[in-house]
Amino acid sequence: MKDSSKSRYAVAALVDLACQPGHQPTTLAAIAKRQDISVSYLEQLFARLRAGGLIKSVRGPGGGYILARPSHDITIADIYGAVFEATEMALAQPGDGATLKAQMETLWQAMEREVAKFLKNVTVHDVLSGKLSTAAGNRLPAE
Repeated sequence: MKDSSKSRYAVAALVDLACQPGHQPTTLAAIAKRQDISVSYLEQLFARLRAGGLIKSVRGPGGGYILARPSHDITIADIYGAVFEATEMALAQPGDGATLKAQMETLWQAMEREVAKFLKNVTVHDVLSGKLSTAAGNRLPAE
């Protein structure tokens, strides 16, 4: 699970779309201005988000982009999955002869799995509503 400016900008752009009055189509230029992101960078992100089925384009006068699903049905993990190409990483298996490097890799992978669980339980609506910690915490599995 990568956290980068790419993922942060993609989340910000989808939250921006979700908060538009009447869910009217929004242009990339308007999002770019509000979120302080270049239009060309948004074009790259939106190509991936559209391919991932998270947004739809509306052509013609008054066109732009809208969410493809309700904001409460789009998780932050969905956004990450759309903007990053899936890469399979072999899990390091520490054993009797495990190196420190393999043990550290196991640690980071365990942490990434926990972050992924959290992001699967947070929706665009949760971020938009300002009730993120409560909403995510209520949906996280009990330990």
